[in-house]
Amino acid sequence: MRDFKSKNNFSVKKITLISIFMAIILIQTWIPFLGYIAIPPLNITIIHVTVILASLVMGGKTGAFIGFFWGLNSLIRAYTIPSSPMYIYIFSSPLVSVLPRFLMPICLMAISSAIKNRLTQANYYRLMGLAGALLNTILVLSAIVVFKREDYLQIQGASMANLWSVLMGIILVNGIPEAIFSAFVMPLLMRAVKQIL
Repeated sequence: MRDFKSKNNFSVKKITLISIFMAIILIQTWIPFLGYIAIPPLNITIIHVTVILASLVMGGKTGAFIGFFWGLNSLIRAYTIPSSPMYIYIFSSPLVSVLPRFLMPICLMAISSAIKNRLTQANYYRLMGLAGALLNTILVLSAIVVFKREDYLQIQGASMANLWSVLMGIILVNGIPEAIFSAFVMPLLMRAVKQIL
């Protein structure tokens, strides 16, 4: 696989690959059921898989750009076709919809630099998938707590006394399945991408 992470390798092929990742984000965000797996009671987000993949293939800076693009689309979606009050009152803030998605690839690549040479390639990709999904969940929930706590409590009908119980419930019901899914598919996706590139 070619080195897309080099600062001096901003080629037509690199621009094309960035455009492909952006197109995938658009499709996953705006076409129903392509960015989410809805298996009641779960509603698993899978868009983060694209951002993690972009980060592994092209580096943290490009991953952060793709994450920012995802967050921007989430922000627009919150204003145009919100699927719930959560989207209207919570994800209409760029501090919740954009900032965590921008930071996730940066944090992920920091983890990558510390562990990459200590694992087999397949296990490395599994761990990156797992870590990226958990980072996305933790960063979004942290942004909600810091910037939109009162609105979130009102929507959930919760109080400060049980806020952490509600958040842990979200991590268990959505965050863990998302992380398992991401860990499972990441080695498969990376193998396919390497064959293409």
